[in-house]
Amino acid sequence: MRTRVFSALFAIVFLSACAASVDPAMQRRIVDAFNRSSDATYDATAAVVKPMPFAVGQYIVLGNTDGEERTISKTAIVGRDGDAWTLEITTLSPTGETAMQMKVRGLDKVQETMDPDDIDILSLKLRDREGQVQNIDGMALSLMKGQYAKALTGIAMKYEIATTTGSVKVPAGTFNGCTKATSKVETMFGDYESEGFIHPKVPLSGIVRSVMKDNGVVTELLEFGTNARSTF
Repeated sequence: MRTRVFSALFAIVFLSACAASVDPAMQRRIVDAFNRSSDATYDATAAVVKPMPFAVGQYIVLGNTDGEERTISKTAIVGRDGDAWTLEITTLSPTGETAMQMKVRGLDKVQETMDPDDIDILSLKLRDREGQVQNIDGMALSLMKGQYAKALTGIAMKYEIATTTGSVKVPAGTFNGCTKATSKVETMFGDYESEGFIHPKVPLSGIVRSVMKDNGVVTELLEFGTNARSTF
């Protein structure tokens, strides 16, 4: 049994300069986010067979641990206009915070096909570490559409359902009846495979916790909800 789920784990194609200096304030925010512990409990009575329908306000905050390095990514649906959805992806690292807002058409279909040609990027905004916003439009957007569309398609995950399990504890709470699955992701940076747990109460990707097979990167759910608003 297979389900395809949309996430934002790898939508960081716009991040700049690896040589940026570490910001102690950013480090503290990351540590605080990982150290939060919710007492909430979420139950599931059946395995996940398809993702929760998209809705404005849905968001997930994922913490990624790669050895000693930690980063946080937040993906949110902040608007809808007909069949077009507005997504915001914010990334927090020890060197700063960056964000991207993208208005796309074909988001629902790409969950089924994972074909970049099904995505039409209507607008794109980038915000750098200094808070400066750049609008990508006209010829520049036309030239970049394929690149960004592939990034979005790459974060549509194919899940091979294995079984259900008891419970998984992460900072966002305790999730009972998680579905254990293997996910395969094709991105512009390469192909990835991970083993993890998904839950029907979690929007967008459904991810509660996962571990990449090739490099051991751990992703866990720090927070989720349905009241996201635009930060642009």
